[in-house]
Amino acid sequence: MLGWKNLPKNMGNQLHSICSYMAMFPPTLPNYFIKKYSNVGEKVLDPFSGRGTTVLEACVLERIGIGNDKNPLAYLLTKVKSDVPQKGRIISKINTLQEKFEQSEINIESERPEIKMIFSDYTLKQLVFMKQNLKWRTSNVDAFITAMLLGILHGNSEGYLSLSMPNTFSMSPNYIKGYIQKHDLKKPERDVFSNLLKKLDRCYQRPKIKGTVYHQDGRSMSKIDDKSINLIVTSPPYLKVIRYGQFNWIRLWFLNRTGEETDKQLILTESVNKYLDFMNSTLEEMKRVLKDDGKAVLVLGDVKNRDSDKVNNLAELVLERCAEPLGFHLVEPIISDTISDESKVSKIWGEGKRGHATQIDRILVLSKSPPALYTTLFTGLRNMFVNVWRA
Repeated sequence: MLGWKNLPKNMGNQLHSICSYMAMFPPTLPNYFIKKYSNVGEKVLDPFSGRGTTVLEACVLERIGIGNDKNPLAYLLTKVKSDVPQKGRIISKINTLQEKFEQSEINIESERPEIKMIFSDYTLKQLVFMKQNLKWRTSNVDAFITAMLLGILHGNSEGYLSLSMPNTFSMSPNYIKGYIQKHDLKKPERDVFSNLLKKLDRCYQRPKIKGTVYHQDGRSMSKIDDKSINLIVTSPPYLKVIRYGQFNWIRLWFLNRTGEETDKQLILTESVNKYLDFMNSTLEEMKRVLKDDGKAVLVLGDVKNRDSDKVNNLAELVLERCAEPLGFHLVEPIISDTISDESKVSKIWGEGKRGHATQIDRILVLSKSPPALYTTLFTGLRNMFVNVWRA
């Protein structure tokens, strides 16, 4: 039995639920490997931090969690979990913003039609006001409020601000338009400020340890020093399975970005060779930042070919063509983890529209140095040959 399978889903930490994010691994997985391969006070890095799961688990376990992601949404969500402000400061800021909004005049005439069809005018005016007044890049309080707001931006209950739609991802504008007409949906008048306070009660939790997050390419993390990281736990981008920008276009609207420009900055390829080139550069950078005795845990999902039933075992390919040529060593045999239909993110599209992801994730545990067993065997053989030579 895999060691993380019996652990509580969110490890008892409400902060993991601040905002949904596609293709993330469960908190149980990094929790397990952080405990197994690092010690209190050491540095744990996720170069593709997504919603900040590894960073938060590292901070909860009294390690220094360090995140990095080129996607602005992922950067924000990791930032929030690496530096959580006091709850009283968050409440005070929400109340201050509400008072300021009541004295302001917000014009929404220039907002995009696809946004105006999702939110009532009442709610949209509050959202536009919050866009203008939350400085999430420079304030951890504003960042926390922004992340909560993104978490309730769209969904299918009264706790969300939009008309009824999925919470995990943003459907395309054309699909939303047709769905509204087919089901005669009405835009609800939801209050941003009261819903934020309710969300705060549901998701607030504060680790004892603060972490750090960077907004860089995972292949070039210049702000992280050589040989400074004890452990890496990450799930690199899948091979053209998830368009992180396109499927988050509503949340990116709030961050003043578009899905198209975000996807252009992220790797998106169907070519296995191009993906392996990407992973080679990524592993080179991991090797640079890892300490000599550091380890890297990589979660890689199998992917089907578009035009055949052949399945690419990306973990084996990455090991043989990238990791081993760079001098990495396999610490333990490749771990296979079967993901249930209910847990796999691609289930949201329904049967026959699930892209090319499979139900198998494979986990590589790599080390810059040979595992202890290899070192012992090598030393023994070396000593044997020396003794024979001397004789």
